[in-house]
Amino acid sequence: MESIDLDQLRHQARVAYEWSRLRRALIGFAPALVVAAAASWIGGRPIDSVPFGLGLFLAGSVALWYGREPKRAVLPGIVAGLFPVVLTITTMRVGHMCLGDRCASVCMAACVVGGSGSGLAIGVVGVRRRYRLLFWITASALVLCTGAMGCACLGYSGLVGLATGYFAGVAPALVVRTLRPRGPGSSSS
Repeated sequence: MESIDLDQLRHQARVAYEWSRLRRALIGFAPALVVAAAASWIGGRPIDSVPFGLGLFLAGSVALWYGREPKRAVLPGIVAGLFPVVLTITTMRVGHMCLGDRCASVCMAACVVGGSGSGLAIGVVGVRRRYRLLFWITASALVLCTGAMGCACLGYSGLVGLATGYFAGVAPALVVRTLRPRGPGSSSS
């Protein structure tokens, strides 16, 4: 009778368990591919949005697989990231706005405003629920990948506008999070 190598058996069980979790994460995040496809199709510039859609899918799948704080950031990150996508794609249809003899593109403003709104949303969720750093990092990555699917049509300037708006929107919440007293001896209001 052969002896069972417990270490090998544990390793095989762990590998099977992790593959199962990864498979569930990929299936669970598959609807984000629909969002990426819609942003590419409606925006009319798939070459700009597809790489960010794939980055979004990868980041979201890893967050769901990892669990804990990153998993909690998935839904808020995607929902908040839809704001700049929808706003930018909508303004792309408008083109530009003329006031008197001056005309300006409203797409850049949509990227900045959309990013700011997303930052405020993530800030409110993160502060209210007292999430730790991994939530903030994951939510930021998801928001920026999602928003970039719309803002990439402007090139680097659109991405910079999105990121600038996002960090301006989330900064007050990060300050509140940093200054808030923590621990058992701290008083909270």
